[in-house]
Amino acid sequence: MQSLIYKVFTRKYSLSLQADALLYLSGIIEQNGLSQNDAAKWLELLADTWTKREEGRPLVELAPLKELVAAVASGSDNSPAAVATGESTTGGAVVAAAASAVVSKSRSDLFTVIDAFDVPTWWYDPGKKMFVKPFENDSIMSSAEAKSALFRQRYDLLKQRVMRNENFMPVSFSDQEKDRFYKLSTIDSLQGREGEHFLLFGMLAQLEEGKLFIEDKAGSIELDFSTMADKHTSVNGLFTESCFALVDGFVEDGMFKVEEIGLPPPESREQTRNAFPNVNLFGGPQSLRTEAQLRAIEVANDNGIIVLSDVWLDKQETMDALHMLFDGFSHSTPPIAFIFIGDFSSKPFVPGSGETVQYRDNMTALGQLIAGFPEIARKSHFVFVPGNNDPWGQGALPKPPIAEFFTKRLGSRIANVSFTTNPCRIKYCTHEIVIFREDMLKRVRRNSVLPPTEGTEIVKHLVRTVIDQGHLCPLPQRICPIYWAYDHAMRLYPIPDVLILADRFDSYSINYEGCHCINPGSFSSGDFSFFMYYPVSRTSQYSKIPKK
Repeated sequence: MQSLIYKVFTRKYSLSLQADALLYLSGIIEQNGLSQNDAAKWLELLADTWTKREEGRPLVELAPLKELVAAVASGSDNSPAAVATGESTTGGAVVAAAASAVVSKSRSDLFTVIDAFDVPTWWYDPGKKMFVKPFENDSIMSSAEAKSALFRQRYDLLKQRVMRNENFMPVSFSDQEKDRFYKLSTIDSLQGREGEHFLLFGMLAQLEEGKLFIEDKAGSIELDFSTMADKHTSVNGLFTESCFALVDGFVEDGMFKVEEIGLPPPESREQTRNAFPNVNLFGGPQSLRTEAQLRAIEVANDNGIIVLSDVWLDKQETMDALHMLFDGFSHSTPPIAFIFIGDFSSKPFVPGSGETVQYRDNMTALGQLIAGFPEIARKSHFVFVPGNNDPWGQGALPKPPIAEFFTKRLGSRIANVSFTTNPCRIKYCTHEIVIFREDMLKRVRRNSVLPPTEGTEIVKHLVRTVIDQGHLCPLPQRICPIYWAYDHAMRLYPIPDVLILADRFDSYSINYEGCHCINPGSFSSGDFSFFMYYPVSRTSQYSKIPKK
C-alpha cells in the first residue's frame, strides 16, 4: 500500500510524506481492509483536501494529517474517509441526512464571516507573475509604501487579467494570426507616431483642471473624446476618475483621440482559480470538506439567506415589521442566516449626545425581539454590517464593526452572531459572498466623466463597472477615501458568487459573469422589502412585509 500512497501523494499531488505519516496511512488502510480502489479514492480525497487546506504546503506531517483524517471522516458518512473509520453507509438519502446533521452540529465551520481587516494581504508581482505577501497588517496607520502601491496594485492586477484574456493572447507567431488579437501599447511608445492606431490600458485621471488623461506606469496623455462623440460610439459602464479603461484611438497634436473606450474584460471564477490555485485571495479558513460534501450540505439545508438594509431600529414601524418577519419564519425551518445591513438609525449618530444610550437600547430591543423566537435565535446566524449613520460610520473604508458597548446585550441573546466591518465577506459552504453598504449608484453617477449609453438600465452599468474593475469603490481617494493598507479588502477578485450592493436605490437582482448581484433596497424608508437568497439554485426572491 505504501507504493499506492506514494503514487497519489507524491507523483500526482507533489506532496512529500514524513515516515511516520506514511506508516499512519498504511496502518489505517490495512486495519480497515480497504480494497485497492477504495484506498485510492480515500487517498485522493486526503491529498486534495490537504492541498486546499494548507495552500500548497508540500511536506505532510503526522499531527496535521491526523487532524485532517478526523475532519474528513466527519464530513460525510459514506465518504471513503468514513469507510476508513468503520462508518460506511450507502444511499442518497443517508448522504442528505448526514449533511443535515453536520449543519446542526457545526454551523460555524460552514458559515464564516470575514472582517475586511482580516482579508489576507496579497500583492501581484508582475515580474514573478504571482501573488506575494508584502507585509502583515496590524494597523490602519499604514506605511508610505502602501500609499504608493494602492493604484499601482490595481493596475498590475487588472493588466495581468487582461493579458490572460483570450483576445489578448495570440496562439501563434505568424503575422496573419497576430492580426486577430489585440495588442496593448504603453504611453511612452506613442511619441513621434501620430496618425497610427493604438490600444492603451491605464487609469483615468484629471491631472489638470477640466482635462482628462489616461496614465500607466510609463506616462500619461490627454484624452479627446470628440471623435467618439461624432461617431455616436456606445459607452457601456460608468467611467469615473480612478477607473481603469481600455482606450482605442490615435495620436494627433499631442492628444489621444478616443474612438472607443471600454472596461477591462472580466474573468470567471474558474479561470482565476486555475491561474492561482494555491492562493486564498478571499480570506477565511480553508474548508476541510470537499466541494461534493459542501454541496450535499447546501442541498440538505437550502433554507435561504435573508438580506435587509436600512433597518431603522429607532422607528416602531420597523420593529413591528421585523416581528412579522420573524413570526412568519417561526412556523417553518429557520433561515440559514439573517444579514442586517445599516443604517440602524434614521438619523446620523452623534458621539457624546444622548443618542448613545438610545442607540444601545434600540439594539437591546432587537435582541429581545429575536429571543422571542427561540428556534430562530438558536439556529440562524445573524450578521450586522454598519452603515454611515451608525457609530463611527463616517470616514475612510473599510468601516469598523459597531462597538461592543452598543451590541453586547443583543449578542448575548443570539447563539450565532457576528458584528462585522463594511465591507465584509462570508463563506457559506461553496459560496463566497461580498457585502458592501454604500450609495454607490449616486456617487458613481455624480462623478462619471462619460454618460452611459441610453436605453440600458443604469443598475446594469453599475454592476458591470464594479465587477469589471474588480473593486467595490473605483472612485478617487478625495471622493471616497480608503485606508491604503486595506485597499485589497475592497477587491472583487476572484468574482464572488454573490455580491450584495446595499444601496438606497430601488431593489434589484442581476446576474453578471456568474455573480448574482442583489440590492435589497431600503427596508425602513421603503415598503419593508427584503431579498431571500437560495444557495442551491443561486437565485433570489424579492419579498416585502405587508403594512398594517
